[in-house]
Amino acid sequence: MGNHDIYIYGMITYTTALLLRGEFPKADVYSEVKEKHFFTGGETGGAAPTLASLGCKVKMDGNHMGYNTDAPVKKFYESIGVDVSRLHFDPDYAGVDEIIIIDKNTRTTFGPFAAYFEDYYQKGIIRWNTPVEDDIKNVKAAGIDPFFGEEAKLAARYCHENKVPFVTIDERPTHDVCKLASIIAVSSDWVRDQMPDYNSNEGKIELLKMYMAESNALAVITGGGGTTLYGKNGEVKKVNAHKIDTISTLGAGDTFKAACIYGLSQKMNDEEIIKFAMACAAVACTKFPLPLNPPTLAEIKAMQNN
Repeated sequence: MGNHDIYIYGMITYTTALLLRGEFPKADVYSEVKEKHFFTGGETGGAAPTLASLGCKVKMDGNHMGYNTDAPVKKFYESIGVDVSRLHFDPDYAGVDEIIIIDKNTRTTFGPFAAYFEDYYQKGIIRWNTPVEDDIKNVKAAGIDPFFGEEAKLAARYCHENKVPFVTIDERPTHDVCKLASIIAVSSDWVRDQMPDYNSNEGKIELLKMYMAESNALAVITGGGGTTLYGKNGEVKKVNAHKIDTISTLGAGDTFKAACIYGLSQKMNDEEIIKFAMACAAVACTKFPLPLNPPTLAEIKAMQNN
């Protein structure tokens, strides 16, 4: 299987992040940039630094790297001990890079994601790797983003067939990846944008029950700084977020996912995973830039004790 105990598959980006001094401006208004950073991101790329920080040996696979992203992405992950040997370089493709503008309460992303997936759905162009079963066999836990068509479903099947518990995110209850997952973590932002009929508190409870009806997974709808809903086997529970002084929410969801993967690898029970993941995400919100300064186990435990 290689020298890794965690496998993650999904989106990996190269990010330019601007942290504003004040609030996000209206059109045609000047805004002061407090900090500017270049780092890696994406739902899978954002989870990797936290898993590495927690002592996991991670192997990562996902979208193709391009001439704007290959060198900096691989250099960063290799520097923190993440195995990126599967990542494919396409010299005729720019890669997935994004610009994110952040203030204390919001983050606004500018990227190529619509065109990226239009290439797939409209032109049949696949710019992501096919997962390799040998990378998944015998790992302690995995994270599978559901966005990469049949290849994401294949990764989920490999996990299921090899009895590897895995976390997935932000997809509808009937999706094949969700049906096989051990944990489904869905953000309130995703519900608002993709399933707006369920955006109320009552709607989220109904949606959570739909996830539980379709699978045996621990289903979670995260609430950012508010209430997180979760449940398994039909029972819905809720927990409030930690009270913190937020610096940036960028990457908090990716860190929540990473913490869930870690919890599975450590054979935590459902309640322990939720509490650990919420504390991990809270620590993440006190940091910027997060990929360069991910939560540590000591910081997470301290947050849990607050």
